[in-house]
Amino acid sequence: MIQTRGYRPEDAEDFLRLYRECLRHYRIKPATRAEEARVLDLLNAGQHMSCLMACDGATPVGFATWTLTLPAGAGVALYMKEIFVSDTARGKGAGRALLAGLIQIAGDEGCTRVDWQTDGSNAASQAFYAALDASEHAKKSYRIAQQDYAAFRTRLGY
Repeated sequence: MIQTRGYRPEDAEDFLRLYRECLRHYRIKPATRAEEARVLDLLNAGQHMSCLMACDGATPVGFATWTLTLPAGAGVALYMKEIFVSDTARGKGAGRALLAGLIQIAGDEGCTRVDWQTDGSNAASQAFYAALDASEHAKKSYRIAQQDYAAFRTRLGY
């Protein structure tokens, strides 16, 4: 049975294994050692983001990254940035366990809701959420890539 628990510093190698698989899954270039170290530093310090691990026995098979944000009405929301399950563990309940764990955390934190997004082209995740009767909301996402920070600040007048 799949169990969830918070990320711990001793999970670093297993997390990196899953993170690298996640990047390959989404066809994103591999992270540099410095980028991986930055992610681990943030996770280990508990700064800016949190991570829930899904384990099949003692083996981590997935993760969900999340943070608390506002506003969510007059309250606080748990925002899930990523949920990823290793190819070898798909269909075994890890995604459901991660979502259930996040809902538990949201309740414990007094959140008024849980929000997340999925890529418009990710039909499998959309079908997964639809089968769980998660309500869909129409919002647009915007992104400024690191190499465009200076030009964007210029357009802002800074």
